Amino acid sequence: MEGTENHGRRKSRLEVVERKAEAVRLMFQLYASGKGYKAIVGRINREVYRTKLDNAFSVAQIKSILTNPVYIGKVRYDVRRDWNEKRRNNINPNPIVADGKHEAIISEELWEQVQFMISQKNGKPARIYDGEYPLTGILKCPQCGAGMVISRTTNRNKDGSKQKLTYYACGNWKNKGTTVCHSNMVRVEKANTFVYNQLDKLLSDEKFFKEVVGRVNREHRILKENAIKEREVQEKSLEKSRFANRETMNFTKTARFPGRNF
Repeated sequence: MEGTENHGRRKSRLEVVERKAEAVRLMFQLYASGKGYKAIVGRINREVYRTKLDNAFSVAQIKSILTNPVYIGKVRYDVRRDWNEKRRNNINPNPIVADGKHEAIISEELWEQVQFMISQKNGKPARIYDGEYPLTGILKCPQCGAGMVISRTTNRNKDGSKQKLTYYACGNWKNKGTTVCHSNMVRVEKANTFVYNQLDKLLSDEKFFKEVVGRVNREHRILKENAIKEREVQEKSLEKSRFANRETMNFTKTARFPGRNF
């Protein structure tokens, strides 16, 4: 119903599903109490609340819910601009918000409190990770198979100083919490060094290098042969089609002018 000009959806009516409403109320209450997105998604998933598709919630979904006025009895239109041309990539920063005909499940006071807290945090710059972490997404979690992403922690040394440590961690854990998977973290320096050493050994192994080159050449030759065969089949098919067209034309002329030679 939200954010479209689709008349079928405009005529639909929102109804409260109590189990889903419980989850939404808890999300707002937790955020208002100072919990972060990661803590909220962990709590929600541990208590076995699920999405419409019966999946675990993610951080992105929590963020979307906490900024959706539908939960205070409102509806939004024109959420996305140029829907037919740009699909989901062009969000309208100023959608039309109107009173809906459905029941609110979040109070105005709680909504305003959460929106204010979110606005205070939105000014923080986004983290930018550079080429120091080349294995991001390439390393896979040994438990669930998701791509590993960057995770940072801060430890306090005995002298009181702080030390920031960077790890590769399970993407599912970081996005959906411990209900879905565990962190399975590995230090970036350790992982990078191990992989670089293994690559160096492989590339320094002449036998291995020749096997790789040979395999690439064989695959290239097979692809080339298959392409040639496919082209020959297409040419034969085209020639048959041309021949059939000539025969059809000759038959048509003979039928129209019997006794003549063409």
